[in-house]
Amino acid sequence: MKSPSDGEVRATLSDSEAAVITGAGSGIGRAVARALARRGHPLILLGRRLETLEESLRESGGRGVCRAVDVRDDRALTEALVEAQKAGLVPRIVVPAAGIARVAPFSDLTGEQLRESVETNLLGALYLYRACLPALRSSGGHLFALLSVAAKQGFPNWSAYSASKWGLRGAIAALREELRGTAVRMTEIYPGATASSLWDEVPGTWDRSTMMSPEVVATALVWALDADPAANVDEIHLQPRGGNL
Repeated sequence: MKSPSDGEVRATLSDSEAAVITGAGSGIGRAVARALARRGHPLILLGRRLETLEESLRESGGRGVCRAVDVRDDRALTEALVEAQKAGLVPRIVVPAAGIARVAPFSDLTGEQLRESVETNLLGALYLYRACLPALRSSGGHLFALLSVAAKQGFPNWSAYSASKWGLRGAIAALREELRGTAVRMTEIYPGATASSLWDEVPGTWDRSTMMSPEVVATALVWALDADPAANVDEIHLQPRGGNL
């Protein structure tokens, strides 16, 4: 299968066909922003820190808008998407890349840590999908779920993170059935250990040089977008060459 070149893709995109990315200020979110900008998409970048979002937008060529939003705030997230669409940016690609890891033995996790994990990693993604789905149902588009190897395999001390990712995996399975037969495509991406700022919050010493780069995940996402429209790339599994941690 021949993938179109950047120039060929840009020639077929309208200025309104935007990519919406949460957690776009760093890590996988920033790498995806750069990759989709190269593909020709204007960007709607969402995250908690406006300054890092603006850095991502500049690195990506400056086409689009940034909004400081906590993905746990359903109303604020929806309002940011409404503002972007009023500015002529219609969601066509949706990538919830915001995520946190609260890693500790289950008995040591606080209620707040459990709540933060589920609200950010699971509800934050679902709020974004719900805000974008009307536009995607109307004009077609692509929903991505950035899951994790921890959505299919248990790891000690990762119960809060795993709960949020397994929950998102279940929600995606149901949503896929609801959207069957529509113009909306869906792809689940299951990365292994990826060198990103998420590890700043994880106790212990981790050798990020053995992990995948965020660009590996972004490349896989673009590959799914460029697949033959007659097919859907349901799942992509990625892991470091040395195996999962």
